[in-house]
Amino acid sequence: MFKRMFQFLFFAYLLLAGVQYSALPEFAHELKAAARSGDAEAQLILARQYFEGDFGSHDPAMAARWLQRAADQGNADALNILGRFYLSGMGVERDPAKGLALLRAAADKDQAQAQSYLAYAYGKGDGVARNAAGFLHWTRKAAENGDARSRYNLARLYLLGSLVPQDVDEGRRWLELSADQGFTEAQVALGELLIRGVGRPPDLVEGCKWFAIAGAKGDSRADKRLNGIVGQMTREEKKEAARRANVWLQAKGGLR
Repeated sequence: MFKRMFQFLFFAYLLLAGVQYSALPEFAHELKAAARSGDAEAQLILARQYFEGDFGSHDPAMAARWLQRAADQGNADALNILGRFYLSGMGVERDPAKGLALLRAAADKDQAQAQSYLAYAYGKGDGVARNAAGFLHWTRKAAENGDARSRYNLARLYLLGSLVPQDVDEGRRWLELSADQGFTEAQVALGELLIRGVGRPPDLVEGCKWFAIAGAKGDSRADKRLNGIVGQMTREEKKEAARRANVWLQAKGGLR
């Protein structure tokens, strides 16, 4: 289970970190001036731009330098990303111990992605001794801080009664939070929970809503389950499930 729980995607995270900043020369000049003056957010954005190659070429070493300056000021996002750099040797000499230390510093500042990675590390025994208590602690912390995958993982623990007392209602609550954030695995699992009526009467309409949302994003499992259920539904129920799915997709800005 641990192998699939967390993806090592610091590249994508770096691309999303911070606010978007125009690449126009005058704004780039202002950004660099702010970064040199000690603005940690500007330093983080500048690191992203060096990483993306906005100044002519992909430059992870320069990105790491600006990440270090932001991390030295205690910026949690910079600590998290720089930690991933050290774990992989991206732009710096690989140093797993230093990488984990940076991630722990970020996690202690409630940086959810760092907490999620620490949960993975304790669950798999990657760089630390495998420890169920550590896995549960950081999974819960990351879930409480809004990490969608961790919310899904915590939901599974409650539904299965693994490491925590079994609690279907609590598991459903975390699944709903994760699914509403757009996490496909949670959407499929929530649809299954509702269709089967685990702990409550079956709700075909709401279950099919989540299958439809996940299927719209290309999840073949959701499509298969949806096709297998709609034959049991009335025309009105099908229309209501489709309406709810469309309302969610429109409210969330479409597909994720």
